[in-house]
Amino acid sequence: MKIALSIAGSDSGAGAGVQADLKTFSALGVYGCTAITAITAQNTRKVAEIFEIPKDMIKAQIDSVMSDLPPDAVKIGMVYSRQTIEVVAKALQDFKKPVVLDPILAAGTGAKLLRDDAMQSFVSMLVPVCTLATPNRMEAEKLSGIKIESEKDGIEAAMKIKEKGAANVIVKGGHFGKKTVTDLLVDSTGSLVKISNPRVRIEESHGSGCNFSAAVTAHLARKMPLADACRMANEYVHNAIKNALKVGSGLPVTNPLSSIYKDSLRYNTITQLQQAVSEITKIPGFYSLIPETQTNFVYALPDAADADDVAGIRGRIVRAGDLAVAVSTIEFGASRHVASAVIAYMSLNPSIRSAINIRFEDSILKKTKGLSVASYDRSGEPAEIKKKEGLTIPWGIRTALTAKPNADAIYHRGDVGKEPMTIVFGKDPGEVVAKISRILK
Repeated sequence: MKIALSIAGSDSGAGAGVQADLKTFSALGVYGCTAITAITAQNTRKVAEIFEIPKDMIKAQIDSVMSDLPPDAVKIGMVYSRQTIEVVAKALQDFKKPVVLDPILAAGTGAKLLRDDAMQSFVSMLVPVCTLATPNRMEAEKLSGIKIESEKDGIEAAMKIKEKGAANVIVKGGHFGKKTVTDLLVDSTGSLVKISNPRVRIEESHGSGCNFSAAVTAHLARKMPLADACRMANEYVHNAIKNALKVGSGLPVTNPLSSIYKDSLRYNTITQLQQAVSEITKIPGFYSLIPETQTNFVYALPDAADADDVAGIRGRIVRAGDLAVAVSTIEFGASRHVASAVIAYMSLNPSIRSAINIRFEDSILKKTKGLSVASYDRSGEPAEIKKKEGLTIPWGIRTALTAKPNADAIYHRGDVGKEPMTIVFGKDPGEVVAKISRILK
């Protein structure tokens, strides 16, 4: 496990500062340590108070981490005063691994986070110790003295900051460019790397700068080349901004855990469905429930909006003699019909996320005692629904649920060219397997 140290301020709203850094370090598989330089009382609207940590305590925090958990990379965030800058610069003067400097001059809400009388010390003492400086446009203007109105200006500003001692500089493009955001990386050789993404349609977000610099730090701790680390951090923050959280009444908060949370959900969804498919195909007699159009078994993400958010079996479950066999892998988007049924059910009851289709016969219907069963008549489908592909099943499910809102199974008796069908629903795949087992008993 690689280790990263964040030397920065504490944000009580947890959108920026060491709180954001720790989230990002964890999301990217790096163990995070901290040395807190200041405690801020802030939320999504404003910074109310700043309490600077005494310099001896800042030094003690850094020394404690360095002596027992030597970091593979360090990030410097809010330093606030000359005293703090002097302590941090001295502590890192012999540090031989990557140092990422995020020039935090002000909060997104406007409050100053670096005193005016500390700017000269910041430039003369911290810029020269950094492997990479990560200013946004306004910060780059302050550090370079250049007004930035174009990419050309941004490159010139990066070169000026390099002249002040930074080994590499990336000027972030979030505050200029209408349709795209382009970060401008000028590396130690003077070469230029442009990293672009479409602009996210969102107001100013809280914490994007901290998350970017923390992401670069995490990737450098894992020994990723600098340009690649910046590209990966750019993509990471792009996704975090797209999934920003409106948790307060002020600025949206950049969501650094969005990607890992979604990946975890998708992994767990596929894993649970895979286990259930294995169980259901082994139930004696299950093959007898497979219709002519075959069976699919699905499990939707909690916020599923369409079939691509629903895991199903590519190729379905087929009958092979007296056996039921899943012919391919489980993937998102592998089902359309059963997926549309479960999404329709979720629109009325979001807790029902799994479903399986089975053959309909009156003899099978008689075996559903103890389950709540509803139905709909396809012959009663409105003409405007019937003429549009893909609307029949959602209409039918919602129609059936008006009579029995918590139905375990919903069936129809078919129509011209349409096989009769039953769909069994459950909160998760395990519950669906249990209901199928009851039918077969």
